[in-house]
This record gives sequence, C-alpha cells and structure tokens, in this order.
Amino acid sequence: MTTQEMKTFKPSVEMIQIAQEVFLNMANVEVIKPIVERIQSQILQKHKFKIAKKYKNQERDEIVLSNERTYLLNEKDFKVYLDECRKEEIKIKLIDESFNKDFCPLLVAEDNLRKAEHKLINIMGKPFNIKAENLYKTEHRRKFIDLNLKYLSQFIK
Repeated sequence: MTTQEMKTFKPSVEMIQIAQEVFLNMANVEVIKPIVERIQSQILQKHKFKIAKKYKNQERDEIVLSNERTYLLNEKDFKVYLDECRKEEIKIKLIDESFNKDFCPLLVAEDNLRKAEHKLINIMGKPFNIKAENLYKTEHRRKFIDLNLKYLSQFIK
C-alpha cells in the first residue's frame, strides 16, 4: 500500500463489522470475568481442597485457593469444583442447562475474543501482508489490534 493509498484508505463494511465483534467480545469478557472468578474463589474457599498427592511436596499440606492452581486437584475434587461452579453459574443465569458443563463460560468468552481478534488482524493486515499467525509476540499482536480498533472505532455507529 502506497502512502497516498494509506491517506485515502476507507475500511470495508466487513472490517467495521469485525471491529464491532471484537468490541462486543471484549465487553463480554469484562462482564463475565469478575463473576466467574468470584464463584470460583468462593467454591475453593468453601471446600479448601488439598493438593493431590501426586503433586504434593512431602513437607507441606497445601490448599488450592486460586483457579490458576486447580490443575493440582485430584480428579474427585476437581469434579466437585466444576460441578459446583456450573450449578452456581446456572443459578445466577450466567449460563443455562444447555451450556456444555465441561466448559468454563469465561474461557469460552476469552476464546471468542481471541477468534474475533484473529479475524481483525487478518482482514486489517491484508493490505500490508500481515497475518495473525505472523504476529508471534503478544505485545506486537496487542499493539496491532489496539491501533486498528482505535482507527475503526470512528466508523462504528
């Protein structure tokens, strides 16, 4: 793309729609995240699950209190944790009965955001021969997305 083409560049309808999709998914993650994290934290606090024997350091008897460490739970405790998370999410209508119980609604929302961002990178990068899979560094990916969203936001109605 030449300098003159860049000065007169106007985004396509598809570019604008994909930017809208990214913004909607960003909002969805921001709404869901504190709710899911609160539920997870409450359940971990309630049960005070211990680290599975296969991960345990013989000197300490640790308790898992953060979602980032639930991989350390034994299978039985992890099932209790997931079941209670899903029951609470259904109770507050974050998800419904048809939602796949094996999936965390926050992880689904974050995955939808990643997919929308991937589409944005590919469509906005096309004139510059940039593809999402070529943006390896998170900081470069984030900067490319942010710059394009700032530009495209003026066209969203």
